[in-house]
Amino acid sequence: MINDEEMLQFILKNAEMGCLGINDVKSYADNTDLRNALRSQNLEYGHIYHNAYNILKNRGYSPNKISRFVSSMASAKAKRELKNDSSDSHIAEMMIQGNTMGVQKIAQHIRQYSGNNELVNNLADKLMSTEQANIEEMKSFL
Repeated sequence: MINDEEMLQFILKNAEMGCLGINDVKSYADNTDLRNALRSQNLEYGHIYHNAYNILKNRGYSPNKISRFVSSMASAKAKRELKNDSSDSHIAEMMIQGNTMGVQKIAQHIRQYSGNNELVNNLADKLMSTEQANIEEMKSFL
């Protein structure tokens, strides 16, 4: 079972990873609609990140960001994939894969969450619905 702090730290890192992933691919997008969708998704992840960050800080916890190593490895993987295929459909596919992983992980965390804090539950649900909506949005670019 995980508590409020662990759930918030997970949400924070997941949203941060979403922002990093989008930043790694958005400059490769040729389609204006895809670029706009990625910008919008990035803003949504940013809101989730800041909400989790503020709740953690207000409760006296230190928000844990993604390590530079993990961030660098994810960026290198994205650049390697885009070197082989930087088409809009491949970018959408990469985003769907990342969002699918995000859905799986947040679903696991929600099941393991032992708290009953409404703010934390709402933020976890917001992350889940954001990941699912992002998948649906990216399908149109395949």
